[in-house]
Amino acid sequence: MTTAVALGTGGSVLAVDDQPENLALVEEVLSDEGFRVRLAADGEEALAAVAVEVPDCVVLDVMMPRLDGFGVCERLKQHRDTHFVPIVMLTALSGVEDKVRAYELGADDFLNKPVNIHELAARVRSLVRIKRLRDELDTSESIVVSMVQALESKDPLTVGHSQRVATRAAALARRLRLPPDVVELVTKGGMLHDLGKIGLPDRLLRPEQLLEPGEYQEYREHAVIGERILAPFLTFARTRALVRWHHERLDGSGYPDGLSGSDLDLPTEIVALANAYDTLVSTDGKAAAVKALQEAADRGEFHRDLVEALLPGVTEKTDPGRPWHELLPLPSGDRPGRILLGDDLVSSREFLRGILSEEGHTVTCVDSAEAVLHAVETDKPDLVMIDLHTPGSNGFDLTRTIKSRPETEFLPVILAAAQRELSDHVDGPRVWADDFLILPINRLELVARVKSLLRIRHYFRDLEEHQSVILSLASALETKDAYTRGHSERVGVLAAQLGCALGLTEAECQQLRMAGQLHDIGKIGIPESVLNKEGRLDATELATVRQHPDLGELICRPLKTMRRLLELIRHHHERYDGTGYPDGLRGEEISTGARILGLADAYDALTSARSYRQSFTPPQALALLEEEAELGRWDPRVFAALTSMVRRDTPS
Repeated sequence: MTTAVALGTGGSVLAVDDQPENLALVEEVLSDEGFRVRLAADGEEALAAVAVEVPDCVVLDVMMPRLDGFGVCERLKQHRDTHFVPIVMLTALSGVEDKVRAYELGADDFLNKPVNIHELAARVRSLVRIKRLRDELDTSESIVVSMVQALESKDPLTVGHSQRVATRAAALARRLRLPPDVVELVTKGGMLHDLGKIGLPDRLLRPEQLLEPGEYQEYREHAVIGERILAPFLTFARTRALVRWHHERLDGSGYPDGLSGSDLDLPTEIVALANAYDTLVSTDGKAAAVKALQEAADRGEFHRDLVEALLPGVTEKTDPGRPWHELLPLPSGDRPGRILLGDDLVSSREFLRGILSEEGHTVTCVDSAEAVLHAVETDKPDLVMIDLHTPGSNGFDLTRTIKSRPETEFLPVILAAAQRELSDHVDGPRVWADDFLILPINRLELVARVKSLLRIRHYFRDLEEHQSVILSLASALETKDAYTRGHSERVGVLAAQLGCALGLTEAECQQLRMAGQLHDIGKIGIPESVLNKEGRLDATELATVRQHPDLGELICRPLKTMRRLLELIRHHHERYDGTGYPDGLRGEEISTGARILGLADAYDALTSARSYRQSFTPPQALALLEEEAELGRWDPRVFAALTSMVRRDTPS
């Protein structure tokens, strides 16, 4: 669902400079690129502007009155809510010291004065994409967390459990002076440790002390289910262990794998301990919980020193209204990447390889355009850097070829060229290259540009995985109910086929398929006793079921890349005659996609067995839907497409 176009255009930029002519130039260039530009004349004005609205990028002069650029950069990078705002520092050509200091303070890139307009536009485009991808990652994680929290909300004893576990795990990790990446790991592990409960029936969603022996054996499967949901995704590799093993104990008495001793690492034990305390205190009270943990340490289930380190923090109150991301530390570093370097000059290749290798990157060198394209296809690099005069193709044309392919649309490309050559090819860098370096190449600028563009690549891959996790969770909701297993997948496929038959674009059909997979995600907050009731629902139960489109939209709303799916999720129970819910829309007020999705949902529901009735055959389902269509409930054009499709695929 994420596209380079969606994340590379528009956005808000704050330009900060005490020279009006410089501000005017930046505003003109970036406004022409489609950015909304705000201006500030010094550092104090800049901080005030950020407090009003956090921008997608800051273009920041170094030398200014009242508060210089270094001071602004330092303050913004010290707080999580502004840490991820990209900062481009404007420095003098000879200001190497300025660049070093800005880099150490967290600046994302540097531009020399006087500013090259093409370089400015390219840098801001790239950095805005980084910011937007990062925002998407934060919100996609929040969707996963919100599903866990919706599950917890079904029982008063478990409301807020995961956030309390995460809070105490993070506090314990900080008390032990563990590095920021471990603090982040245990925080996310605490938030997601009960993820697998999404696959459990409601009757098991109680504190484990209250379960019967037979129920307890079923309940233990949630650790395996949670790990299985995350297993295909690289970005959750470390979190998976905490999800699977948060009930393991040092003495081997835990589950699901009976780990013991050194098999249980410190982050996992921290989450296990925080989870054990919160589970005990919810049923037995604080004093009993403390005593139980101390006795568990005596039995060898936990390290005694870890229990003693946790206990001072259990008197601290957790704030259920605090956003969970605020528990996370500031990031401690960037990931290295695989870089493809295309240049026919051996000396140039070796110079660049040396710099990038020292930064931890893996560098592959080739000497022609043909070799670049082959390596892009076979080696799957994270970033490509090519010289304008790479043999076999003009560098602009080679970049255009790479970026025109759907599978490499998001592969960052840096073009190295002399400044005069860029002026001769204005459209090249503005349209195709993610960034470019002016020859001769400055070491610090190279390191900064590569780091920034690798963030784009890594964030995009992470985002794609996080979106897949959301789809996996939606599927997990159905696996615990034999009656609905596979329903959402079938609805998505059928809706996409109907969209194709009705002339929708490929992108619109893909949206329908994804919306089908997610359309019932809001049912995570609806009690199974209501969803699977045999017989008619009473008025209260019916009102409860009808909340699931609202809840589904609420769960998915934070993710901008799913914004086009929101009205499909919300409106899949609206009806053409206005008798649907939640908004009572009618006719053309309902989008074509929602009309298609609603009919696909109704058809699959009829042709599937449910707890309260047997399934209909395709002809029987069509006959029933035809009666409703004659009453005005379904869009005639959409129903005609469904009729044609079903009759074509149903043997006579």
